[in-house]
Amino acid sequence: MNVALVIERMDPARGGRERSTAQIARALAARGHDVDVLCQSGVELDELSSDGPDGGTVTCRPLGRRGATYPRRLERFVADVRRATADGAYGVVHATLPIPGADVYQPRGGTVPAQAAASLRRRCLPARAIARATKPLNRRRAAMRRLEAQVMADPRVACLAVSRMVAREMREHYGRRENVHVVYNAVDAPNADDPRRSDWRQQLRFRLAMAPRDTLFLTVARNLALKGVDRAIEAFTRWLYAAPQRAGRLIVVGGERTERYRRHAGLRDVGRFVGFVEPTETIFRWYAAADVCVLLSWYDPCSRVVLEATRWGIPSITTASNGAGEVLTDGAGIVVDSPRDVRAVAEAMGTLSDRDNRADYEAACRAVAPRLSTERHVDRLIEIYRRGKR
Repeated sequence: MNVALVIERMDPARGGRERSTAQIARALAARGHDVDVLCQSGVELDELSSDGPDGGTVTCRPLGRRGATYPRRLERFVADVRRATADGAYGVVHATLPIPGADVYQPRGGTVPAQAAASLRRRCLPARAIARATKPLNRRRAAMRRLEAQVMADPRVACLAVSRMVAREMREHYGRRENVHVVYNAVDAPNADDPRRSDWRQQLRFRLAMAPRDTLFLTVARNLALKGVDRAIEAFTRWLYAAPQRAGRLIVVGGERTERYRRHAGLRDVGRFVGFVEPTETIFRWYAAADVCVLLSWYDPCSRVVLEATRWGIPSITTASNGAGEVLTDGAGIVVDSPRDVRAVAEAMGTLSDRDNRADYEAACRAVAPRLSTERHVDRLIEIYRRGKR
């Protein structure tokens, strides 16, 4: 089967949905499917293209980025994709943004109305009022919502929700109930029993001057505001000073604008215990060093960070606004209502910093881990592709 995967930009090094799309493309090729990644801009072909063992290939096809404004660029990209797929050469057109006429729509960033609601939710009251007043000026979001409404109204399109939370969004905002499939995000990860894991843990914790029983809380995020890093610092402060025998660190990996958060930690007298690390390609070394993953998302359709941590047997603390929290319900972590509930986050930190408690959570993570593999994800995709062609 020839498959077109549609995404605005393709650079797996950026992580997130781009890395995930590249992993899925390679996994489909390994099953013998030929995959074209249609995008506005992308990496050089030899960086992404690869032959699958059964003859499938992956090819990145940049269609160009044209137009002075986002709505105009989006309009032209949609038209370019429709032209590129009009001849029926693709058995399936699988789009991660709303493309009318696609066979499958998978909004990896969640639905457009839910994104807008989340943006308001994390603002203070005066900022919310300003955002509501200027809403008509947000032409980018308006253009995306028009397209998404058009796609959602077509019952022939298979809508893939990356969590039950996103499936609810489709129902609440568009009344879409039929042909909706929950397919959780998947992550590739090294073997959790990799013999190097112990060495990575010792090396990084030695660098941080941490004793073996100290607790390392890890946040991995680019957008530190969206991932509630300020609230994580406040909760960590409560946890650290709640009992004199406690010792640990909060490490934030991936943020590029950290000055505000460094000041936030310093003002709470925990600056020496909170560290910031630049984006890295060796993130699993940091997972090896960590005891608990903390991701206080204001909105996350299905965070890859929580899934990666779970696959490595690391329990997470996250929020009800993160669809990935649904995989923690069998005891693989703790879900709090909101990043604002700093007390509940601190209590969760207390629970998971206890090594005896944490052992039970780690066992639950290992039980959940097989369900989060890219192979399992692709099994479901192929099932849905074939169902749509009957």
